[in-house]
Formats: sequence, structure tokens, C-alpha cells
Amino acid sequence: MGKKTEPKKDVQPKSEPKKGDLTKIKAFLEERNQNYEAIDEKTIIVPYEIGGKLFKPTIVLSGAWLVVSCLIIESKDLPAKDDKYVLDLFKKMLLAIHELPEINYDIDESNNIYTSVDMRLDITDYNNFFSEFFAVPYGVKHFVEKIAPSMNPRIDVKGCSE
Repeated sequence: MGKKTEPKKDVQPKSEPKKGDLTKIKAFLEERNQNYEAIDEKTIIVPYEIGGKLFKPTIVLSGAWLVVSCLIIESKDLPAKDDKYVLDLFKKMLLAIHELPEINYDIDESNNIYTSVDMRLDITDYNNFFSEFFAVPYGVKHFVEKIAPSMNPRIDVKGCSE
């Protein structure tokens, strides 16, 4: 058996955020001078302007996971809703997921379209966080610049209201 050693008394343990705390993520955002709004202890909104329109990527702590998502367009704002149109749209979204690293598109039960990523809070460091996080605004940008204009009729993405 090895010799037991006592920890040095003058060395303070690094303060880690409590489980379920977004302190680390707020510090990352502040270090990059990224504007954000803390809604509550589990939700942060990071506003982004993309193509002259406001979008609101939202970081939510869900158990051990950080989920970053952003509404791109509500289904009621799609110019067509027939099966052929929606199938073509979803096909283009799935192709983008396949071709672009870190990009995910998804829908909710009302068929509103989002882009999102998730990551484990406890293993997320500064570089990993921003690698994942920036996929969300990039996913919005790709949708606005590539997918929306390729649809017939074209999708007019309005962004979020203030």
C-alpha cells in the first residue's frame, strides 16, 4: 500500500458550479462578451441577429444536459402545408443534418421548426460549449440562406419579435 498524504492546506479546491447550475455557462458567455438574458436558474436566452432578423437561441438545463434550441419558423408561417411541400422541406432539412457537422433540425408537436444541440453540463468546457453552441445560429443561418429560398413557394423567415 502506498503512503497516505494529506492535502496541502494552502491550496483551495477549484470552485465548481453546483449540479443544476448555469454559472459555468454564464462565465463562458461573459468571457466572449456574448449578450445573454438569464430567465431563471435553468434558462438563458442568447439573442442573435441573422440576416437582419432577430433569433433567440435558448439554453435550458434539463437534468444533466444542456439543450440549446432556437425557433426558426412557426408552422403557421409556412407558405404551404400540403404533404408534398412539407416532405420536400423535411428532406432538405435531413440532407443538411447529414451534410453539415453539428447541425440538427427538429420540430415540436405543432410542427414548428427548430435547430438544436445538446451536451452534458458536467463534461462541457469552454471550447466544447462554443463548438456546440455556435451550431445553433449557424443552423438558423443555413435555413434562412439555403433551405428557405430553395422552397417553392419560398419560405419567408421573419425571426422572433422583441
